[in-house]
Amino acid sequence: MFNNYLLEYWNKQYQILEQKKDNIVYVRAFDAAFLVSSAHENLIAGDIIPFIKVLKKRLLARSQMSLASADEPVLQAIIENILPLDCFIPELSLVVDGKKSKGSDRFGYSDIFILGDTNVSLELKYVLLIGLIKNKVGANELEDLDKIIEKEDEKSLLKRLYSYWSKENKKVNKTTIGDILDDGINQLILYMKTISKGKVSNYSSSGVFDKRVKMIKNPNKLKGFVILVIGFRRILWRSVDEVKSNYIYDKA
Repeated sequence: MFNNYLLEYWNKQYQILEQKKDNIVYVRAFDAAFLVSSAHENLIAGDIIPFIKVLKKRLLARSQMSLASADEPVLQAIIENILPLDCFIPELSLVVDGKKSKGSDRFGYSDIFILGDTNVSLELKYVLLIGLIKNKVGANELEDLDKIIEKEDEKSLLKRLYSYWSKENKKVNKTTIGDILDDGINQLILYMKTISKGKVSNYSSSGVFDKRVKMIKNPNKLKGFVILVIGFRRILWRSVDEVKSNYIYDKA
């Protein structure tokens, strides 16, 4: 159904484009919209590569001065602006373990949850460049590091030490990029299993706890990807095994 709708939509847009082929503003807008729509369609089909290419293009459009301040909320906002507004729910609220009390890992949030006939959960991780170096540096040095990271072999990259401030422990913690990626994978798997249970039925149960989503009883498979961005030029990603569900999820 979705593919037929998409085909009809782009046929109409192509007809309009033919009429306005001399209007460079419209042509550019059409090309950008088609690229994003194609990336979205490939993503729900299980191919994340076109989506990653669009994401990198958006990241590279940002000012080099923002390399020092970019973080996970910035990444989330960029991805939200890539996807069609009515096709996803940001920060889908979950009760991960209904037997735990509030503040004890009872709740969780799926960063981006794509709705429709095929559901995809995206877990986002962002590594700040300043966490990879010991000394204070300026924007030019960060940009140089960004370019080095872009071409670094993945095996070495995953072993890189990363320092960050822990609000919970009120101290600087150290980890590796590989550990951050592994944590994202484990978190995504846990969230997908939680989503597959449907809506929470009582206080002690686990599942989706979000008024923005409705569920239709129907056999389904949840897809999932972890997207880890380092600076603006390097993106790592991993897919996880599909999770069976008895529900299709859409906007309420």
